[in-house]
Amino acid sequence: MAQVRESLGIPGNQALYAGLYADVQGRPTSDNTSANGRRARAAFAKNAAFVVLLGQQPTGTAPAPLAAGQRASLLATTRALLESSNTDVEVFATRMGTTPYTEWQWRSKELIDYLIAYDLLRGAGETPASLAASQARLQVFAGNLYRQATTPFMGFTFFGTIKNNHTLMTAAALGMAAVVLSEASSSDNTQQPATWAGAGLYHIDNVLWRDAQRQSDSTQVAGYAEGPYYCKYALLNCLPFFRALGNFLPDARQTYTFGTSTRSIQNPYFDPKYARLYDWLTAIMLPDGRLPALEDSYVDMAMPELALTGQARYVRPLALSGLTGSPMNSLTAQLRDATVDMRAAYLAAALPPAPASGPALTVLPGSGNLVFRSGSDSAATYLHLYGRGGLAQANAGGHSQGDAGSFLLYAHGQLLALDPGYLSYARRAEVGQATNHNLVLVDGAGPAIGTPGAASPAQSTLGYALQTPQLTYGEVQTAYQGASLGRKALFVRNAYFLLADDVRAAAPHTYTWQLHGAGLAGGPASTGTFADSLAQHEGTWQKSGASLLAHVTATGGAPTYTSATNVHETTYNTAENHTTLLVQQRGRAQTQFLAALYPYATGARRPRFRTTSGAATAALAGTGGAYIDVAFAQADTLLQADASGLLPQVVRADGQLNFYSADSTGQFAQLFMAQGTALYLDTTALVRATRRTTLSWQKSSPTRFEGSVSGATSLVLALASAPASVAGPGLASSRYDAARQQLHLSFGQATAFAVQLAAPAPLPVVLTAFTARRRAGGAVALAWQTASEQASRGFAVQRQRQPGAAFETLGFVPSQGRPQQPASYAFQDNAAPSALTYYRLQQLDADGAQTYSPMVAVAAAPTAATLLAWPQPAQRRLWVQFADPQAVVSLRLLDATGRVVSQTHFQQQTELDVRALGPGLYYLQAQDGAGQPLGSQKVLLVP
Repeated sequence: MAQVRESLGIPGNQALYAGLYADVQGRPTSDNTSANGRRARAAFAKNAAFVVLLGQQPTGTAPAPLAAGQRASLLATTRALLESSNTDVEVFATRMGTTPYTEWQWRSKELIDYLIAYDLLRGAGETPASLAASQARLQVFAGNLYRQATTPFMGFTFFGTIKNNHTLMTAAALGMAAVVLSEASSSDNTQQPATWAGAGLYHIDNVLWRDAQRQSDSTQVAGYAEGPYYCKYALLNCLPFFRALGNFLPDARQTYTFGTSTRSIQNPYFDPKYARLYDWLTAIMLPDGRLPALEDSYVDMAMPELALTGQARYVRPLALSGLTGSPMNSLTAQLRDATVDMRAAYLAAALPPAPASGPALTVLPGSGNLVFRSGSDSAATYLHLYGRGGLAQANAGGHSQGDAGSFLLYAHGQLLALDPGYLSYARRAEVGQATNHNLVLVDGAGPAIGTPGAASPAQSTLGYALQTPQLTYGEVQTAYQGASLGRKALFVRNAYFLLADDVRAAAPHTYTWQLHGAGLAGGPASTGTFADSLAQHEGTWQKSGASLLAHVTATGGAPTYTSATNVHETTYNTAENHTTLLVQQRGRAQTQFLAALYPYATGARRPRFRTTSGAATAALAGTGGAYIDVAFAQADTLLQADASGLLPQVVRADGQLNFYSADSTGQFAQLFMAQGTALYLDTTALVRATRRTTLSWQKSSPTRFEGSVSGATSLVLALASAPASVAGPGLASSRYDAARQQLHLSFGQATAFAVQLAAPAPLPVVLTAFTARRRAGGAVALAWQTASEQASRGFAVQRQRQPGAAFETLGFVPSQGRPQQPASYAFQDNAAPSALTYYRLQQLDADGAQTYSPMVAVAAAPTAATLLAWPQPAQRRLWVQFADPQAVVSLRLLDATGRVVSQTHFQQQTELDVRALGPGLYYLQAQDGAGQPLGSQKVLLVP
């Protein structure tokens, strides 16, 4: 008790106790028949008894001793409430088809509150004799609940039929009665504590861990099938019981009997199985401490009541100031909702929140949760991707929503990509449909919403996931409406997400990509706003200082962009409008969607994204800040090229999702491939794999590279210098080929790995900048600066015409000989090739030693289009011309789905007969004999 009293001095707890104390200064309601009235009286009794036990009253600074007269008044009120408690409990079911047992959710909470009030008075010194009437009343109440729960109706019983949160709440109330009234006795079996204990512990154990319809799994973190809210709802009854049992019995197994069944059950307060539930709840929490609104869950619900576990790691700090306008934006509101008042229990736990923590990537296959985090603070970026299957999905029943493969996104203190939440059970269909979630619709429909006894039928699975310092990846597979869907998420440098959706079916469909954002077009700032840039394939939501930019494209680059108004829940039975971005592909059996989701603080600089999709790819590119990023997704595993033109070299890769990033100087920064074998810069292979693999490779510091592979394979990586060490749990062997500047790695399993380079020796010259720029006449101007020079002879300027070729020396620039002063240099290559060209500096010391600068690349000189097609639009014939008359060109014509409809070889010019082709957009692709791209053109055919 001393610890609890001391904790009241903590500001947050002080405010909680002051509110609780104020609530018991009046008189309790006289309504002892309605559900609300009965519940209010029980809560009043519990809170008043808590004040009596603590013997403290708030004074504004520190609690003071409770006056004797006030204590006596509260004690008398509590005893009167206990002695007059309504012990009636509704029947299980009726012949009219109604199910009165649903009222037991209130009866169970009411009984638990009265039991706690009784126990607190005993702890405050009240004798069994003074509370005899209260005990007798509670014994009857518990006996009535047990009797109704075990009385058959037309061959059915409550415990034999209901396997969900209702069972857990009823069982916990009976178990609590067995602990608090352990000294009670009766000749009536329904009023015996041992009977209640058997029923309570047997059915909690059964419904959570053993039954075919169980809500969780004892062997792994599998969540709770009905979703986070109904897990919390059940635990608000279970946790007080578990805590009481932990104080009442040691950490041991006891034998409990219900009917003819007997089980040996460990004390739940100590049983590690229950930690899997608590681990799940904390693992999926948003950065501000709320639970994600998965399945039938309210959007602003946190769970500070996990303090009753007695374990600080489950008590997370709440940062709810961003919930502007929400009634749930305080600790008091979270602990005192419409169903139960948990303030006294929270204060009695006297457990301060632990520092927020969470891994960058959380993968929970048993519960279907894939969580990305940029950090542990309340403003961190968070993405949840949902891929639930197995019993976790099948046993969700009437509380599952149509949300397979959906996502939600939080950043800068706000939910930005919304899950719709839960208005109430009667109105769940208003927000629980597939059209309310961030997923892909098939002909306007998606996974069905669950109904009583039948969960949403869409089964999902989590695929391979990896986490490296700058790239984090995960994927979900699901199927519904006759289509299979794969969603890949790549978290880039903790800044933004790439979301790639692969949708396939046996026949053509209309596919609609949806994003429900936190804002409404034309809406007030208080609820968030939305601004579309549909012509640029974008939409932006803003709310309370946080913004989300979504840039979306699809295979072929020509989907339809629209927006619509939808609803989400803000609190119980209260809905609010928001704008949904819709991107639609029509008449396709398969397609790819690729989206960049960039959250940022409103007013901050954001990157610029643009669509670069081709006939067979969904592609985009981003610029701004310190990086140039290109990404493209495809249905096949062909070698595809980036068409952005943002990089001096062309990126080509054959993965299903491909990503390449260069830093501001054009040097390699990161790359990623999903199920790929090769990624090239022009003709230079940056990575090659012997088997298709999902891999990440990045430069994490000037002397360190890190990567990850999804399985056994061998890699060849471009690496300019020999590594000092290569390490990874699954690494079988490594060797470095100095002649080819390639690192060969062999892996026996999926693994992360790291490549450490030798630390560079101190340089006689500190180079601070090196640039190359093509002038209007074609010459290339080079410039570089040094911060200091020691014993330097000068710089040889060298040029490379293509990757892998030898460097040639163009000239020599003597050193200015300034040991501690900056110096600037310039050189012009007047005979620069018109093609892409590379330059470097060879720095020569006075003693003959030499070092090399990083390479810089200069893009090819602008030329007229090499591949021409006319007329546009074409109707019967199409003429195609290539600029180089000596080149033998391989020409393909592709339709909007990426299917090759015509192909030929020609030199300089050819004619295509297009009369047999339907109207629409087509794509010409030209390649040389080695398969290297020479050019491309869009072609419009008309009837």
